[in-house]
Amino acid sequence: MGFTSQELRRSFADFFVSKGHKEVPSASLIPDVMSTTLFTIAGMEPFVPAFLGDVPPPAPRVVSVQRCLRVAGAKSDIENVGRTGRHGTFLEMLGNFSFGDYYKRDAIVWAWEYLTRVLGLEPAKLYVTVHVSDDEAQRLWESEVGLEPARITRFDADNFWTMGPTGPCGPCSEIFYDTGPEHALGAADTGPNLGNRYVEVWNLVFQQYDRSSDGTLVELKTKNIDTGAGFERLLAVANGKASMYETDLFADLVAAQPAVGHTTLSPAEQLVRRRIIADHARATSFLIADGVYPSNTDRGYVLRFLLRRAIRNGKLLGYPSGFMTALVPAVVKSLEPGYPELRAAAPRIEAAIGAEEIAFSRTLERGSEMLAGLIDVARYSGKVLDGRDVFTLHDTHGFPVELTREIAAETGIAVDVSGFEAAMEEQRERARGDAQKKRSVVNVAEVPAIASEFSGYDGLEDDGTVKSILVRGQAVDHVDDGDEAELVLDRTSFYAEKGGQIGDRGVIESIGSGGSIATFRVLDTQFVGEAIAHRGVMSGGAIAVGDTVHTAVDPGWREEIRRHHTSAHLLQRALKDVLGDEVTQAGSWVGIDRMRFDFRSPGGALSPSQKRDVVARVNAMIRDDHHKVTKVMSPAEAAASGAISMAGEKYGDRVRVVHFGPAVEFCGGTHAETTGELGMFLILSESSIGSGIRRIEAVVSKAAEAYTLDQQELVSTLAERLSTKPADLAERVERLQSEVRDMQKALSEIKGRLAAVDAAAYVEGAQTLGGKRVVAAEVREANAEALKALGAAIRQKLPSGVIALAGVDGDTVSLLVTASDDAVKAGVHAGNLLKIAAPLVDGRGGGQPGQAQGGGKNPAGAGAALDAIRKALA
Repeated sequence: MGFTSQELRRSFADFFVSKGHKEVPSASLIPDVMSTTLFTIAGMEPFVPAFLGDVPPPAPRVVSVQRCLRVAGAKSDIENVGRTGRHGTFLEMLGNFSFGDYYKRDAIVWAWEYLTRVLGLEPAKLYVTVHVSDDEAQRLWESEVGLEPARITRFDADNFWTMGPTGPCGPCSEIFYDTGPEHALGAADTGPNLGNRYVEVWNLVFQQYDRSSDGTLVELKTKNIDTGAGFERLLAVANGKASMYETDLFADLVAAQPAVGHTTLSPAEQLVRRRIIADHARATSFLIADGVYPSNTDRGYVLRFLLRRAIRNGKLLGYPSGFMTALVPAVVKSLEPGYPELRAAAPRIEAAIGAEEIAFSRTLERGSEMLAGLIDVARYSGKVLDGRDVFTLHDTHGFPVELTREIAAETGIAVDVSGFEAAMEEQRERARGDAQKKRSVVNVAEVPAIASEFSGYDGLEDDGTVKSILVRGQAVDHVDDGDEAELVLDRTSFYAEKGGQIGDRGVIESIGSGGSIATFRVLDTQFVGEAIAHRGVMSGGAIAVGDTVHTAVDPGWREEIRRHHTSAHLLQRALKDVLGDEVTQAGSWVGIDRMRFDFRSPGGALSPSQKRDVVARVNAMIRDDHHKVTKVMSPAEAAASGAISMAGEKYGDRVRVVHFGPAVEFCGGTHAETTGELGMFLILSESSIGSGIRRIEAVVSKAAEAYTLDQQELVSTLAERLSTKPADLAERVERLQSEVRDMQKALSEIKGRLAAVDAAAYVEGAQTLGGKRVVAAEVREANAEALKALGAAIRQKLPSGVIALAGVDGDTVSLLVTASDDAVKAGVHAGNLLKIAAPLVDGRGGGQPGQAQGGGKNPAGAGAALDAIRKALA
């Protein structure tokens, strides 16, 4: 019996609904806030809080078809995608679950019934495995199903499931389908888990025990069932196919791709690449639909890698630009029956993929040229790509290291991974520079294991006890007047920097026995582990470990910070209201005089009208004077209430949720009491900080007032100096810019004429390399136009030979290589010479055999670039 993907997906859900299960829709590929995985990788993952007892289950019996992504860690199948019939990045998991309801017998019997009666698989081709200790499962397979013992195999580690080092766990029983001896890898491929012939199609997990920290297994009072059947593999088996790529799920997407153009790939390799594209089109479409956008970190990095890997494979197949965007409708058509939400998300998906295709087309051209040069160098120096060069490709040119490694491997070149990681770690260290400076005088090893209590939600002042004092990283028992130090307290009203909100300032005072007051001025507050360290200087008296002290936060400092923090919550709400719920926060910084909010935007830059609408929405919430309401609850309860969490952020057992009218978020920071306190909200700037990530800087309260007055004064001053009205400033500036452009063009022409005057001197200095006359020279204060004029003048005086010029103009390098007709006939290729030189000035370029141009941003490498050309010609 054959099944389409839609029919099989529907039949599974209908079968278990008939057995009393509640059908629940697939959860997002972005897992629950308490998950430890980057993406949802298993059908049971959305139900982990219910299995742990944190939230009630949707029903005693549940059935779902869950979308999953496996591209990292132990579950990564990326190397095998398209090359085997069973591996993909995006997959669907069919699952039926019992939360303390039915157990082993029903799970086993129903799985067998569905496979043999609904799908019509031959019972004689089905084999099972059980855990070595699970006599009950063995008995049930024999007595309830009628399976002979010879078709039941016992394994240990392969048949025991755990959620982690502690918690629910238990034996599992897997069902395998025999695809036939023709698919065996060898003589040893004789049963489940022994090779390629037997395909696992179902895993029944029996949550039977609770594992304690010492490894002891205790029987659970409430036993659960968690099953998972790989949809793609099951679809292939049900249709008698050896590969899931032969089912409609993938065959339709392969067929929807353009015709193969110019390519050097063999027909077999062409099919592999087309299957990779089909798989990645599915994965990237769903990631974007679930709110992930291309970036250089975390989930966005994975999405970008998959997109760029697919785009590069399309280039190898000779596909036209934009082919991935054009493939989105086929993905939607294929998967919409199971996931109707894809249809509404299609415009966002196409926009995000289209933007990445445009960006990567430039990156691929530039990076491929540089990589080709590096590979050529590697061939002569040990067949290993230098790790720092690979890092430059990654960091400067946006070339994912995984893609570099894959391209290099195709030519037999390895990557110096340790060198790449070392360069990456150096960058991380630089990125952590500010935070390290703040903590540089704190020796964490000297701080006792203190979990300081923050009491500043209810007020600016409190009393605490000094638990530790550090001076220049060393623990001391007291601190005197003039000493810089860190004071660690058991309880404090000072907020330590966290979640983007900067640390508090103020004073800590100690009253001596004689009534004298010792004052420690706090300049910054930071976390050191769970301890709160107050960094500052003594400005009178002394404070010792064990002293009872009074903490007092600077009211003006805290007041403006908390107002700006509240504005970040209102801004996120406004962005979602104006742009859609697909907007997700990517970071923030909250200071005393401004707030910075990073977000992933499906539509790119805000239009002027969108920016006005966002500002208007925030100011409307300010005028509505919403009062702050805070609640503490479990992360699952908070998520269920609609509170917004930061994607990828890890939370504890209890979270604080802050409400300001329609703005509801997970947040541990300090806030205004009412939105009316903020006064007015203004956006200072809106810009891109990465593909798909935008940054808004904004102000409220006193900072907004000061900014408004400054802008009014600036406009008045500019209008006066330019002798125009404020309303006519834009037109006046445009005229001035046009005049400057005309002057710059005239200056370039003058530079070119002056350079051409010296053409004879350049020809006199020509060398003979490889039997050809060569002028290779560095030209100061020469841009690309001046270089062209000089090159033409030299060519008039040197009709036969090669000319290589490097013009240095400020921080810019222009490269020009020309070869005479006879030099070209002798094998010289100007474009190839320029490709050798360009990476040495951190640039790119290319061209025809007779002439090539390029440029870069590293003037210090100009000499080396010319030397490389000389060496190649010699």
